[in-house]
Amino acid sequence: MPNVDYPLSQLLQYVPELTAEPDFDAFWDRAKAESSKVALDAKIELVENHPLKSIRIYDVVYNGTDGTPIHGWYVTPQGEHGPGSLPVIVKYHGYSGDRGRPNDLLQWAAMGFAAFAVDVRGQCGASPDYAVYPQGSSPGWMTLGLLDPEAYYYKQVYLDCIRALDFVVSREEVDAGRMAVYGGSQGGGLALAVAGLDSRPKLCMPVFPYLCHFRRSVEQHSTGPYAEIKNWFRRFDPAHELEEQVYRTLSYFDGMNMAARIQAKTLMAITLQDTTCPPSTCFAAYNHLTVEKELKLYPDFGHEALPFHEEAMMRFADQYL
Repeated sequence: MPNVDYPLSQLLQYVPELTAEPDFDAFWDRAKAESSKVALDAKIELVENHPLKSIRIYDVVYNGTDGTPIHGWYVTPQGEHGPGSLPVIVKYHGYSGDRGRPNDLLQWAAMGFAAFAVDVRGQCGASPDYAVYPQGSSPGWMTLGLLDPEAYYYKQVYLDCIRALDFVVSREEVDAGRMAVYGGSQGGGLALAVAGLDSRPKLCMPVFPYLCHFRRSVEQHSTGPYAEIKNWFRRFDPAHELEEQVYRTLSYFDGMNMAARIQAKTLMAITLQDTTCPPSTCFAAYNHLTVEKELKLYPDFGHEALPFHEEAMMRFADQYL
C-alpha cells in the first residue's frame, strides 16, 4: 500500500517547530480564570428502566462558560460506592458526532470505573452553541471566528471539555487523582487539549488526533473537514492575504502546542493510511510529548474504527489508574 505521508523512518523523527505565540499560556490562563467564575450548575437525572442493568446511567447537563448547556452521559457500575472509590474516564467524540449512547461506555463501568461522555457544542448532539461569531465562515465549524483566537469556535469547546472534568470531580464517588481522558479524531485532539491545559488527567489516550499541526494538515489532507479552511480561503481570502492571521489564531488550539505541555502518561494510536488526520500531524503531537508515552502504530489502517485498540486503552487504564 503506498504511503499517504512521509516514510515511517521520517515520521518517527518528525519534530516540527512549535507555533505557540509568546502569550499562549497567558491566553489560556485568562480563559480558564473566566470560565472558573461561571457556575457549572450541573443537572443530573437518573435514567430509569434502561435494559443495561449492570450500570447506573445519568443524563447530565452543565453550563458552558457562555451559558451554553452542554449535555453528557455519566455512568457508574451499579450499586453503592464509597467516597473517592471510582477512577473516572472522560470521553470526547469525533467531528460532527455526539456523545453516543450509554452502552458506548459499558466497558469502563465493567472495569469498575465511572465514565462521562460529552457532547461538543453545536455539532450533531443535544448541545447547542450560544456563541456569536464576528464574521462569515464556510460550512462546518472549523472556520467560525477564524480571525481572532478570542472568538474562535474551539475556545469555548476546549473550555466546555475542561468543565467536564469539573463535573466528574464534583461527584463524591470519583477519585479525582485517577482520571483519564480519551477520544478519536476530534476527540483525540480534545483529549490532548484538555491534558495540555489541565493537570488533573493522569492518563491521556488520543486516537489519530485531529486539530494538530494545522498548517501541515491543511496542506496534506485529502479527506475530512480540514477542507473547510481551504474553502474559507476560496470564499473570503483567495489571495491568502490573511493567511498568517488565520494560522496565528489556530496556533492557540494546535494539539502539538498542547502536547508540549501535557503532564499525563499518554497512549496514542496512529494509522499510516489516514488521509483525514495525516500521520505526520499526529506524530507532530506525539514527538513533542515529554512525558512517559506509548505509541500503537497501525500501518494498514486509515481514519476508521479500531475496535482492537479499545482493549489496548483498557489495559493502559487498568495498569495506571
